[in-house]
Amino acid sequence: MRTALEQHQPDVVVVNAGAAQLAEGDPITMTAGEVIETARFAPDARVVAVHMEAINHCLLTRAELEAADLVERVLVPVDGGEAPV
Repeated sequence: MRTALEQHQPDVVVVNAGAAQLAEGDPITMTAGEVIETARFAPDARVVAVHMEAINHCLLTRAELEAADLVERVLVPVDGGEAPV
């Protein structure tokens, strides 16, 4: 991911968040820490965290992600696609 961000320097980065967890192993989508790390690694990009509460094995909620140590560039859209202001 870091290589792609360095190479392309996008204005917007959409990340699959939610910390979806299967019965075994690590989360298969980004945790709050990984979303924050992405935002910090791409300081000029707006980060949009999607997949929040989309499937029953997403353990990270929108409220938890919004309460995390987030930078202003991270948006967590509500269902229906509209991002909170």
